Amino acid sequence: MPFVVPTIPAFSFSSWGTGGVSRNLTPIQAGATSRIGGGLGAFPPAGVEATLTAWGFMAGAAPPGTTSLAISASGTTMVRGNCFTLGGYARAYADIHVIVEEFEPLRPVHTGLVDVPDPGTEHAEIARPATATLGTLVFRRVVTSGPTLIINQETTAIGYQITSPSDAEPHLTTLVMPITPGNAYRWWIASRQYVICQAVSGPGAAVSNIAFDFGPVFFAFT
Repeated sequence: MPFVVPTIPAFSFSSWGTGGVSRNLTPIQAGATSRIGGGLGAFPPAGVEATLTAWGFMAGAAPPGTTSLAISASGTTMVRGNCFTLGGYARAYADIHVIVEEFEPLRPVHTGLVDVPDPGTEHAEIARPATATLGTLVFRRVVTSGPTLIINQETTAIGYQITSPSDAEPHLTTLVMPITPGNAYRWWIASRQYVICQAVSGPGAAVSNIAFDFGPVFFAFT
């Protein structure tokens, strides 16, 4: 039942209109502590910013006889979030969640049995690419846990919302999912954030600024 420090950093980012990033989105580590999250802002007249930051780990092949994979990460968050408008729309969002990718090894087409085609029918086999080798991992599916909400604010027309600032709020994200023995799995501890602001006729803003610091992640095939 290992606890491991994730080894694969990743992030994606998209931007449109008026907005900006107040902190580096690259996931960082300090010893056994991993950090994800970033600071996004959207402003008048219209802007949208979105990011996904994550730390991942290749869990490897599920052992024979196992039926599930459990993953759990606990830590604390730094949170700053708000949205307001006077004659427009604003939205601020942030969560943490678990993502698991499943890969299936490329297996032989034949099992040693000969299937003789019916008379008068054409029998053909689709050839694999020349670069494909047995045992190569082929992506099968992705599974995502339910979100642990950190910021979830929205206001229309005239309104103001603020998340109580926090520097060490405890949070936990977990996932238990069915698996196939022999298939390989890679998991991610991830944070999804976005901000939207449309305030053509007046002031407005949306801010999502979080950092989730977590220790070694528990995962187990059972």
